[in-house]
Amino acid sequence: MSQHPTPPHHAELALRTVAPDEIESFERAVTLGFHSDYHGDEWESDRKAYQEERWFGFRSGDRWVTSTLSSARKMVVPGGTVDIAAVTAVTVAPAFRRRGLLTRMMQHQLTTVTEPVALLFASESVIYGRFGYGAATHQLRLTGRTRELDFLPEVDLGDGSVDEISIDQYKLLAPQLRTSVLSERPAHLERDEAWWDSVLADPERWRDGASSRRFALHFAADGTPDGFAAFRTKRQSSIVDRGQEVRVEEIDATNPRAYAALWRWLLDLDLVRAVSRPNAPVDEPLRQLVADQRGVKTELTDGAYARIIDVPAALQARSYADDLDLVIEVADKFLPDSGGRFRIQAGTDGATVTRTDHTPDLALTARQLAAGYLGGTPFSAFARAGLLEEHSPGAVRALTSAFRSDRAPFCPDFF
Repeated sequence: MSQHPTPPHHAELALRTVAPDEIESFERAVTLGFHSDYHGDEWESDRKAYQEERWFGFRSGDRWVTSTLSSARKMVVPGGTVDIAAVTAVTVAPAFRRRGLLTRMMQHQLTTVTEPVALLFASESVIYGRFGYGAATHQLRLTGRTRELDFLPEVDLGDGSVDEISIDQYKLLAPQLRTSVLSERPAHLERDEAWWDSVLADPERWRDGASSRRFALHFAADGTPDGFAAFRTKRQSSIVDRGQEVRVEEIDATNPRAYAALWRWLLDLDLVRAVSRPNAPVDEPLRQLVADQRGVKTELTDGAYARIIDVPAALQARSYADDLDLVIEVADKFLPDSGGRFRIQAGTDGATVTRTDHTPDLALTARQLAAGYLGGTPFSAFARAGLLEEHSPGAVRALTSAFRSDRAPFCPDFF
């Protein structure tokens, strides 16, 4: 006779790391937490990309009732890179909500990872602010009718060409190209082989009725590859009544001509009458290339959320647009030891950040510092909303100017 399940209010819960023989049960719990069916093949690449010693959650008997995991990665910041904990798979079973388990998981994770910054994509935007996460990047969903997207006459497509390539050719060439443009975009994450495998995983169940992933490469006049794109096509589009849709998943190039030529090739595909890019940077050049600005419809949404765990290490990892010398006071209710007063002495060559007892020039929260860390949200926006306290005149302007970036931060690696 089978044993009755333990009622949730009688459960004895233990927070612990996942053992090797518990991986599948943990994966099943995560999948159930996102209301999906479990397919073991979908986890094959993630098992390599995410270090198993960083998988943990609350367990009741032989059942995982919460989950989270992370991976050690490097993120581009202005002037350099910073080590981050890429956090994902955060779930709490419905019967175990409102019991503080998520809070305890977040405390455990943020106090045990060694990286100075954590990064995640939020399934619900209201969840993570109370843990000190701030929206560090934003992104656009772009849509349009391809026949309405002629380019301006002055757009230079160069003397090269674009062609479709195989996934094996893409695996060989795209990583090198991506590395060459990586340093220009804050919030880009470096990809090792395991992460490339994870990014390129393409089970049919994930395609939402679209084709398998396809790839294109731009060749410069001398034949050197200098741009790449990953895309899908879909027969039924919600944008147009007749004609197919091309969905652009990733596109980048080492120069503007190659970038424009890749877009033109995608927009001119036979039988295609609509285009979408669900995760474009807010400074996507396509919006400037087209003759009809209204032809590209945009929807702004939040992107990656950052959490600064070690303020000096995080701020010293990047360079600054202007010289800066001021004291900030960071209120960190969730991790009090991470907050406090810090003197920032910074410039184009980097920064020195030290704890201090000096009177602060301005006061802000850990969430606000994280949101402004990459320059994606100016600190002046918080001040105009009455959410940031300035003690020394001009401090907000100086902080905003120093943290700004020439390119909008953008993280295309959803995890």
